Amino acid sequence: MSEPDPRKDPRYRPFRAAAYGLYIAAVTVFCLFIIVSVTRSVGAMTPEKKPPVEPVLSYRECLDAAQDLWSQLESEREKLVRTTPAREVDRQWMAFRTTWMGRLRDREAHCALESRDRVDLKALYHQLEEVQDLYTIHAVQYAGEVGGVVDALRGAFSTARKNEAAGRF
Repeated sequence: MSEPDPRKDPRYRPFRAAAYGLYIAAVTVFCLFIIVSVTRSVGAMTPEKKPPVEPVLSYRECLDAAQDLWSQLESEREKLVRTTPAREVDRQWMAFRTTWMGRLRDREAHCALESRDRVDLKALYHQLEEVQDLYTIHAVQYAGEVGGVVDALRGAFSTARKNEAAGRF
């Protein structure tokens, strides 16, 4: 017969249980901290929907406002690939996103989107916000995954141009 494993000494079972319990409690507190932090961050970047306010804009004015918001969104998205350094794209986008979302919420409040005759406008504004969410994901992925490579490529171009100008080729 083999001897029992000394690491599993029954005298230390309460201490092992306490250590596991303390570990699980610490991990749980850490995870809850992260969840609360992310929730607060997203909440700070996403303004709440506002109740309808006066004056209510006409259907055409609301449609034009949505078109203007779309133009702003597209214009800013096109700037993403020209931002230097590329790793900063996500920070720049988040600053734009916060102000853009505020403008979106203001326009929604003036358009009375809950009205039965404005179902199409409500769907339009919802899709506009959905596209903005996807652009946000794109900006974060671009900065994190592609940004470093793009910055390195820009640096390589700069070095090559300097060497060409100096006559070293």
